[in-house]
Amino acid sequence: MNKLIDAVDGFTEYTGRWIALLILPLIFVVLYEVLMRRVFNAPTTWAFEVTVYCYGAHFILGMAYTMLYDSHVRIDIIVLQMPERIQLWLRVITFVIIFLPFVGILTIAAVKYAAESWIMNEHSWSAWKPPLYPYKTVMPIGLLMLMAQGIACFLKDLKKLKGGKDGA
Repeated sequence: MNKLIDAVDGFTEYTGRWIALLILPLIFVVLYEVLMRRVFNAPTTWAFEVTVYCYGAHFILGMAYTMLYDSHVRIDIIVLQMPERIQLWLRVITFVIIFLPFVGILTIAAVKYAAESWIMNEHSWSAWKPPLYPYKTVMPIGLLMLMAQGIACFLKDLKKLKGGKDGA
């Protein structure tokens, strides 16, 4: 079990560092568009969609990395006042009742969404008309990564509950 957890954590760590670099083309495209629009009065037809694609991929592919470091936004005012063992039990219970069904159903829907886009060779409605199917494929990939990392975190929590040292 430790090998599985280590493999998922390692994969998430490695991919997360590369995914973070998606911010660089996003910055470049935004700066380019601002320069073209404001200085040369020649706006592009493609920059807005590229920024949406880069940011969307950055966001959805970064979810697993965020979970690895327990950095998702949440309000823990009451939970943090409880003993660690109760916090662990709450994480385990909410994983089974909320996380697993929600991310599972969302992943299934995203796979269907992407598959339909590939089948119909879907393109954007804009003047630039880029293909949408590669972008829509990022959704199920990111959700599968999130699911794998969620399972790894769940297993670490179970190990802590059984008395294992720091869940590793």
